[in-house]
Amino acid sequence: MGKYFKYAIGEILLVVIGILIALQINNWKDAKENKKIEFNYLKGIVSNLNDDIDELEELLANDSLTINAYTHILRPFQGNEINLYSRAFLTSLGYVQLTPKFDGNSIVFEDMKSSGKINFIQSDALRFALFEYYNLSQKNNEVHKKNNVLINNLIAKAFTNNLDINSLVEGFLFRDNWSAQLDPLDLSFFLKDKQNVEVKAFANRVSTMKGLRKMNHNSSFNTNQRARKLKALIENYLDGKEIDFTTKVSPKILLAIQNDDAEKLTKLISKEDLHTCFEIQANYPINLLALSIESNALQCAKLLIDKDTDLEQACYDKTALMYAVKYGHLDLVKYLLKKGADINKISVEGNTAMYYAKRYDHPEIEQFLINYKTAND
Repeated sequence: MGKYFKYAIGEILLVVIGILIALQINNWKDAKENKKIEFNYLKGIVSNLNDDIDELEELLANDSLTINAYTHILRPFQGNEINLYSRAFLTSLGYVQLTPKFDGNSIVFEDMKSSGKINFIQSDALRFALFEYYNLSQKNNEVHKKNNVLINNLIAKAFTNNLDINSLVEGFLFRDNWSAQLDPLDLSFFLKDKQNVEVKAFANRVSTMKGLRKMNHNSSFNTNQRARKLKALIENYLDGKEIDFTTKVSPKILLAIQNDDAEKLTKLISKEDLHTCFEIQANYPINLLALSIESNALQCAKLLIDKDTDLEQACYDKTALMYAVKYGHLDLVKYLLKKGADINKISVEGNTAMYYAKRYDHPEIEQFLINYKTAND
């Protein structure tokens, strides 16, 4: 009886172990298949993002041309000598009639949401970034639609009664048998005095259109920057890099940086801390050097530079040099370059330090960077 009981227990254990092994194999196979599905979807989203970036770049370029065109067609009323019948002026009159909009490509993301496969994304940071970007993309689409309705209404009021539309369109766009131009092109409206009531109404409408177009431009610019960040985040994830940063800065280190106490900071940090991306706020990782620059703790920043912090590390989007430029720290910019920072480094948004000098209106830093590049290229 005893031997039979032991034998039975042994058989049961073998069966249980066999079941557990089978379950483990199935789980491993499921996990592998889920990872494959996750990666395929993410590659599809990268493809969609490339489409968005191309579309946004085209919109931004078109916006610049159109905003210049709005300015150009008002120049005659400022007393500037403009050849009204030149190709440049006629082209400007054509550009201001256009109202392109942002469509965006969210096919893969929408498929993931509708099928429930969004939960296959293992990274919390990446899931958050996906929803954040596609919400922004949708808002950009809505901004364009709303503003374009207003612009089209203003176009009708500004140009229909003041411009020789028939001659402009038929004579400029069509030739030979396709042209139905009734009279020679007449642009005498642009020779009227700026105090003329019709001219003032025209100028007000054109300036309003120009402002609305700038709103579209700003919205597209922000969407483009976020698209590039999301693309870089996904590519890092696909390459197996860490993107979920949960390490917190110790309160003592944070206090030392806030007080710009380099002496205390050097006693608190380890070599590992110099290369760690910390989570200061949700989905915004940053290293100690960038945090010091952002906190205006310049003595701490110099200490971290001297301790051989990786100057090209960008936990979120910018390198240390880009942060120094953004916050207007010229002396620190010079120090970083002296220590070997790369002036030509391109951020995930596609920008260099020079761009941030222009974007955040630091002409003295911009001039220094120009001189530095000239001297070192």
